[in-house]
Formats: sequence, C-alpha cells, structure tokens
Amino acid sequence: MRNFINEFKDFIMRGNVMDLAVAFIMGAAFQTVVKSVVDDLIMPLIGIITGSISFSSIVWHVGSADIKVGSFIGTLITFLLTSFAVFLILKAIRKAQSMTKKQAEEEEEIAPETELVVLQEIRDALAAKKD
Repeated sequence: MRNFINEFKDFIMRGNVMDLAVAFIMGAAFQTVVKSVVDDLIMPLIGIITGSISFSSIVWHVGSADIKVGSFIGTLITFLLTSFAVFLILKAIRKAQSMTKKQAEEEEEIAPETELVVLQEIRDALAAKKD
C-alpha cells in the first residue's frame, strides 16, 4: 500500500501534472476575462450597430421550448476569441522554441570545433614535451 501511495505522490508532483493544473486554473480565469469582453464590450457595440437589439433577448419559441439563439451567439463569439487568443499564444511559444532550438544547434556546432582545437593543442604540447 505504501508503494502505491508513493507512486501516486510521485505522479502528482511530476511537472506535467502540476503544469496542467496551473494551465487549467489560468484558462478558467482567462475564460472569465474573454466572456466579460464579449458580454460587456462587443455585444453592446453590436447592439448599437443593429439598433439596440440585445442578442441575449433573441429567443425562438418552438412549442413549449425556448431556443436562446442570442445567448448561443454570445457564447460562440467567446469561444472564437478564446481560440484565437490561445492560437496566438501557442504560435508565439512555438516561435520562441524554434529560436531557442536554433541557438542551441549553433552552440552545439561551435562546441565540438572548440573542443577539437583544445585537444589538438594538448596533443601538440605533449608531442613537444617528448621531443
């Protein structure tokens, strides 16, 4: 039983799980901000353009059911803005990673040449001592 608990503790403390938890919390907070932008800024502007029509009041009545089309439009706009923001963030991260990778590759190319030169100098110095 202790082995199981230790394995579980190692799993929870592993970086990926902790990163996922932080990402989830940050995503929820970001979603709240995007929803506020859509509900409090974008939708009123659309209401001004459309003649003070509030999307939240657009409802289709089909029998006894109320289909809230306006609410769906607001949610769809929130989803699209969130997706676009995540896309931009991931694009920036990938670009930064590729730049870091290129720098690392350049350093790797330089490092073997430098080591080779140092080793050749040591070899030459040892050969000179023997003579």
